[in-house]
Amino acid sequence: MNPILWTQKQDAGPSARQFPAMAYDSSRGRTVLFGGGTGTTALTGLNDTWEWDGEYWTQVADTGPPGRLQAVMAYDVHRNQTVLFGGMSGGVFKGDTWGWDGRNWTPLADSGPSRRVNSAMAYDSKRQRIVLFGGEHAASIGPAADTWLWDGAAWTQAPVTGPSARYRHAVAYDSIRDRTVLFGGFDEKTGALLGDTWEWKRF
Repeated sequence: MNPILWTQKQDAGPSARQFPAMAYDSSRGRTVLFGGGTGTTALTGLNDTWEWDGEYWTQVADTGPPGRLQAVMAYDVHRNQTVLFGGMSGGVFKGDTWGWDGRNWTPLADSGPSRRVNSAMAYDSKRQRIVLFGGEHAASIGPAADTWLWDGAAWTQAPVTGPSARYRHAVAYDSIRDRTVLFGGFDEKTGALLGDTWEWKRF
């Protein structure tokens, strides 16, 4: 039995960067990458869009959302759309929502969750909603502890309590158990790394 290994597929494609956003488009069989940052201090946000087909990277757009890093993306299989939210560039936090259909970016909303970076979101395929939790506001506000749902047309804040305020956490949707699972993150108030696990289900 062959061991499971990481294999480097290619080193040609997107330029070197950090904090890009990425999601898998299961309808077209493509991994979509947007933006990211260059530099090490005053990070400049990039605005290029790339797709990975399993063998090659192809740049598919250089227009659409303004350049940014630390945004989040999730693929909405019901609407055949990759959804991008938030991020920042040059210290400016963003709170806009964009959709990618494989050819073009379309602005979807500029209201909903407040401007933030390092949030996390996943697509709930049963309810056909994207679930977003938390993130980092500007330094004067601190981290967020809110839950938002995207239905393809608008964001709605879910009136619930749950995980403490945090950013740099991760979420994924478990379609077998019908739960959105959250793990970890950073608590800015205490300076502590978090190791708790939470599950979300809207009945």
